[in-house]
Amino acid sequence: ARYASIGRGNPATVTAMTPLEEIQSNRLKHRNIARRLAYIDQELQELVRAAFAAGHTGPAIATAAGLSRERVYQIRDGRR
Repeated sequence: ARYASIGRGNPATVTAMTPLEEIQSNRLKHRNIARRLAYIDQELQELVRAAFAAGHTGPAIATAAGLSRERVYQIRDGRR
């Protein structure tokens, strides 16, 4: 079982989480990570466009980003 701290985490105030509380905790973690990933993905798209604007080639950008050339051109062109 997982445990939830109540107050300052004094061992006397630590209680086991119920399965439903564990599910709620998991979904909250998932939402927080999904938001951070969306921000990071948006940042990457902006960086790819900036690299094109600075004169870098598609293959060079793809290599730096770990993406396919097709994907960096899709980002540049606003597709997908």
